[in-house]
Amino acid sequence: MRFSKGVLAGIAAALVAAFVVGAFVYRGQETQQAAATVSANADRLIRPYSPTLGPADAPVTIVEFLDPECEACASMHPIVKQVMREFDGRVRLVVRYMPFHGNSAYAATLLEATRAHNAYWGTLETFFLRQHEWASHGAPRPELLLEYAVLAGLDKAKWKEEATNPEWQQRIRQDAEDGKALGVNRTPTFFVNGQPLAQIGYEPLRVAVQQALAK
Repeated sequence: MRFSKGVLAGIAAALVAAFVVGAFVYRGQETQQAAATVSANADRLIRPYSPTLGPADAPVTIVEFLDPECEACASMHPIVKQVMREFDGRVRLVVRYMPFHGNSAYAATLLEATRAHNAYWGTLETFFLRQHEWASHGAPRPELLLEYAVLAGLDKAKWKEEATNPEWQQRIRQDAEDGKALGVNRTPTFFVNGQPLAQIGYEPLRVAVQQALAK
């Protein structure tokens, strides 16, 4: 049986339309499931010890589960900063750890050890900017992390000692448990006022913050 080009084109268009509709429905169901998971575990989004940036009473809170060794997290870091600048004073950032890579838990303990010295955000920035040095997938060099002490204004030996505090490891384990309960399976994962962000990037994050402010 032969079909005309017009009929074949119509069949192809119908298949494409069916695929698009199916993908849209699936994505919608996936988003609903993610929202339901978060709703059931809302108390796990933020812990009292979580690092925060921005006003405590900001109308919008961004919770980011990140991995210091994750390339996508490093790429998103300047975007998060840009969005916070655009909505200055109206957004609070909360950092949680989800250590998927081999040296990310170690990097996170070093980050936690900087907080008493008010050097957390600068050190996080340094870890991301120099990620290509210490977190190369082919030949990682986590020993370099301590060499960045001088950039953070820290004493290398003291920082190394403080990083062994078991409290930091417990925090990282708790973050990972909370992330798992919230359905976090990749980094970075964002929640804007408790709602999971389906896609990462400047525009999705900015729109999500805008929408949260409008509510």
